[in-house]
Amino acid sequence: MAYLKRSESLQGRWRRSRRNHTGQVRIIAGEWRGRRIAVAARPQLRPTPNRLRETLFNWLGDSVRGCKVLDLYAGTGILGFESLSRGASHATFVENDRRTLTKLREACQQFDLEAAQAAVVEANAIRWLEHNRTRWDLVFIDPPFRANRDYKRVLEMIMSHLSEKGMVYVESASRSETVKCPLDEWKSKEIGEVRIQLFRHHARNP
Repeated sequence: MAYLKRSESLQGRWRRSRRNHTGQVRIIAGEWRGRRIAVAARPQLRPTPNRLRETLFNWLGDSVRGCKVLDLYAGTGILGFESLSRGASHATFVENDRRTLTKLREACQQFDLEAAQAAVVEANAIRWLEHNRTRWDLVFIDPPFRANRDYKRVLEMIMSHLSEKGMVYVESASRSETVKCPLDEWKSKEIGEVRIQLFRHHARNP
């Protein structure tokens, strides 16, 4: 019995050390291809894997160039940084976890990004959307899967924040219900336990 308690204690310390450990994620294409950014190993973080990013940015193609990008549940920020690497004009990263925010700010410094190119905002995504009036060309919505109750509300709110050419990318758990959006679903795919969807305006031409 004493051995079990000791094992549980060691396991608890290992988990705590994992939360304080930092990993890395690699940018797969563009100006910063192959460069890595440090990310805090937080329990809620789920960086978009290379395979999913390859699929997403193949869908987007050259349309990323010149875009104003919103990485709404930024986490590692890899979607926003990947967009900047591929020619996006600006990315705003919205995140509410302090340790994750520190890593996002460090990554912006690592790439010598100025305020005109990137902004890191400490905020709850929904409350921030209620007060922000900017219009975006490309919005990434990838909340922790346990927070999937936010999808419907966020997607309704995001409509007033999109430019005429605006597109919205959503990640969700493949085992959950398909995410619905007021926009047209242009592309979708399930890869492992993740479903990815790309939405755009009804009037947008193929």
